[in-house]
Amino acid sequence: MSESGAVVDVADRSGRAGGTREGSDATRVRDPALAAAASAVFSLTYVALGPGYVLDDWFAVANAHFDGSWASAGASQQVARPGAAVVYWFVFGVIGPHPLAAALLQAAIGAATAALLVCCLRRFVGPGLALLVGVLWAVLPNHTSLTMWISATNIALCTLFAVLGTWWLADDRRSRAVAGLVAFGLAALCYEAIIPLAAVLVVVVPWVRRGRWDLRVVLGGAAVLGGVSLWIATHWHPDKHVEAEVADLSQAIGAHLGWGIAPAGPVAQVLTAFGLIGVGLALARGGLWITRRRRMGEGDLLVLAGLVVVVLGTIPFAKYLYAPLGAGDRYNFVSAVGGAMIWAGIAAMLAVWRRPLAVILVGALLVAGAVEHVQRALLWHRAGADAVAIQQGVVATIPRPGGVIVLGPTPIQQQNIAAYLDPSNIDGALAVAYGTRDVSANFSADEAAFQRVPPGTRFDIRPVSQLQP
Repeated sequence: MSESGAVVDVADRSGRAGGTREGSDATRVRDPALAAAASAVFSLTYVALGPGYVLDDWFAVANAHFDGSWASAGASQQVARPGAAVVYWFVFGVIGPHPLAAALLQAAIGAATAALLVCCLRRFVGPGLALLVGVLWAVLPNHTSLTMWISATNIALCTLFAVLGTWWLADDRRSRAVAGLVAFGLAALCYEAIIPLAAVLVVVVPWVRRGRWDLRVVLGGAAVLGGVSLWIATHWHPDKHVEAEVADLSQAIGAHLGWGIAPAGPVAQVLTAFGLIGVGLALARGGLWITRRRRMGEGDLLVLAGLVVVVLGTIPFAKYLYAPLGAGDRYNFVSAVGGAMIWAGIAAMLAVWRRPLAVILVGALLVAGAVEHVQRALLWHRAGADAVAIQQGVVATIPRPGGVIVLGPTPIQQQNIAAYLDPSNIDGALAVAYGTRDVSANFSADEAAFQRVPPGTRFDIRPVSQLQP
């Protein structure tokens, strides 16, 4: 048996029953449902705890409250990201001040993405590996903002469109390829960071599936993505990003392979090191594939493809302040799929050598990821509760503000999760609470500066916060 065949035999036995690579009819329904259920479990855990508005949610809530539903995204973002404008119109305008309904919508998007990811990958690898990637993506807590931060709904929808577009692009029917390109365009209109990966997929997916380039698909992709890119370039505004000289992307590997599934420290470092060893092993084996293709197993392919997805998904944030925890893990919106592919590929390669090791690895990832995912859901819940407690506390303490309200002594956050971090957050919440935009607030720099503020214009957030400073 060839090495590639061994991988399929050990890791993807379910594919043999139906006699096709994509498995039996039963697994075609069951496996996407399992991945969707895995995603829904953690999303609904957050829903059960109690979702809330935090951070940028509040300026969108204020925009909808004072200026109408269509103004939710703000004038600048409304023009720069038309897809996001529609999402914000629905989430903050139509749904309105009901974070529970918005969280349920995010849960549905996450479950649909997990299911489609399995369907998509079954066109490239065996059904067992496709299911493993879908479940790992759902469990690993490296993109929790997509299901727990309402302002990231447009990014979650972008991810869904990107997976859907890839699935359709891998179909042999011409109409599906066209639909796939449209899906890529919609994804980019929601969140432009998908464009580099989408551009590569337009070229690579038809070649991998059919062994040849599809010039019409490439030209169509160039037209769609080029048109969106032109719109973005001509409607760019500085509020859309936080610019840094060079982002600290040294955190990227840990964010996808170790950081987030275990606390920071030796355990996370061991997990990250293990992932790096797996990547190195895959690259070494990939070198053999250049001269002897049959030596390349599905696990190797998944690791290499996953690494490409991580890189292409991370590159757009090279000028951002990369902080891949909490609200910052929205930067991993699509590269998190690559992280799941890498781990699944490593497990498949281990299964060829020692199946029990692969089982132990997958089990450890699922358990550690599930525990950390629940902990993140609790932090997001506490941040939402903090936002309301601070909002109500300020109004009760300072019923008639005569100047800038000072909160302090500093924003309280855990793992980059917080109720408010800057004036744009708290101003929106207080504007809604007071019923007027003629109110402003800020955080003090330190304890001493906070204590110097007159008592009638300051509010100490520490007694009401559930998050630990």
